[in-house]
Amino acid sequence: MHDIKWIRENAHAFDAALKRRGLAPLSSSLLAIDEKRRAAILMSEQAQARRNSASKEIGDAKKAKDDARAAVLMAEVAELKTTMPQLEAATKAAEEELATELAAIPNLPLDQVPDGVDEHGNVVRHHFGAARNYAFAPKPHDDLGGALGFMDFETAAKLSGARFVVLKKGLARL
Repeated sequence: MHDIKWIRENAHAFDAALKRRGLAPLSSSLLAIDEKRRAAILMSEQAQARRNSASKEIGDAKKAKDDARAAVLMAEVAELKTTMPQLEAATKAAEEELATELAAIPNLPLDQVPDGVDEHGNVVRHHFGAARNYAFAPKPHDDLGGALGFMDFETAAKLSGARFVVLKKGLARL
């Protein structure tokens, strides 16, 4: 998943990399969702801070025997307690929306990766060794193992289902 902080700092590079993948620029929509998320977090944190400070002020007002001020502060705290779950839900919804959007974006190609339509646009950087030329046509390993009696696909299919093989003789001990 992409890092929204990096996207915030490098929006142009993010959009350019998406363009290389053949996708439309997404930084502006992602940053709008991020701003909504950050605003929801800020409102939630401000409400919590105000609730905490009002709770302390209630204690101070009761010590000073100022019951009217304490009652006003208690009403404010009660109101904050009812609105805080809504603010937290809005924060969580914005975070989930951003996470969903970021998770749907494919990985960005490195700058060293050449542009291409498909795998045929790849660049060969290095060959290791030489391709072997045999005087015969090599058989696939499963045909060879079955012909020599080292692999039993039919028994494996009866035991566990498709795509398994029972190994026999020296191949089993290998």
